[in-house]
Formats: sequence, C-alpha cells, structure tokens
Amino acid sequence: LVDLCNAAVMELGAPRLHFVCGDVKTHAPEHCDAMIALHACDTATDYAIHYGIRAQASIIMCSPCCHKQLRPQMHSPAPLKPMLQYGVHLGQEADMVTDTLRALLLEANGYNANVFEFVSTEHTDKNKMILAVKRSASKTTSVARLEAIEQISAIKDFYAIREHCLESLLQK
Repeated sequence: LVDLCNAAVMELGAPRLHFVCGDVKTHAPEHCDAMIALHACDTATDYAIHYGIRAQASIIMCSPCCHKQLRPQMHSPAPLKPMLQYGVHLGQEADMVTDTLRALLLEANGYNANVFEFVSTEHTDKNKMILAVKRSASKTTSVARLEAIEQISAIKDFYAIREHCLESLLQK
C-alpha cells in the first residue's frame, strides 16, 4: 500500500508528500504533517494519536474502531446503573467515554479537537471521527491545559477508571 501511494505521489508530481510503513508503537517520527488512522482497533487509536503528537503533526485524524480497554474498568455510578445494565448501552457509554478522554488529551496537548460522525449509520456503526488541529503556540495556554486535565480527572473519577492507554503513553 505504501508503494502504491508513493507511486501515486510521483504520478501526481507532489514531491513533498511521502508515505512510510512502520508500527505506530515503535516507529520514531521525524516529522509528520498529518497523521491519519482509519478503524484503528482498541488501543491502536491511542498509539496513532500518540504518534501524531510526538511528530508534532498539524492534523491528527482517527476513526476509532473497538473500544475494549475502558469497558472492563468502568464502574457505573448508581444513577446510571439502570441505564447501563444492558450490554449495548454500556458498550456505547464506553465508546463515548474513551473518545472523550482522547479528545481532551489532545486538547491538553495543544490541539483543538472535535468528535463527529463521518458516514451515515446505515453504512456502518463504526462511524466516529476524532479530528484534531494543532493550535499555534500563542493560542496554547496553561489554563486550557489545566482545564482539560481537570476534566479528564473528573471523568476518570466518576467511572473509577484506573488507566487510559493514551494518557499513559503521554506520561512516558
């Protein structure tokens, strides 16, 4: 796929565009303008986002797939137990909490983040997109970072979440 994409780049005459093959867990980016991960399963989305942040990517765009890490950690607060006793609802809640934490971690690391549906649910139920655009250094404030970190902490406390992969990667 990388060879195909680089061949297309040559045909299009776009010498500054370059595709590389590597594992997001171990590949050390020099620089990356845009990091795109489509249907990155479970914590692969976290590794892809972490890769984009490390590479100082201007744009980070991820379509998360399954969200398995947080669901077994989550404890439903008493008022939500009747709603979340049904497996499908708990799964949807885990998806929402996981992607909210990802967006807030991006915000805390100098990005404006947005989470939205990018295709109709009639085509796939895996249609969420996380889009983050790097803020200029002058627009990144310590107040915004602290606010995002406080929101992350409050969500984790509310659901008794011990660990989130992206948060752990960013602390290394």
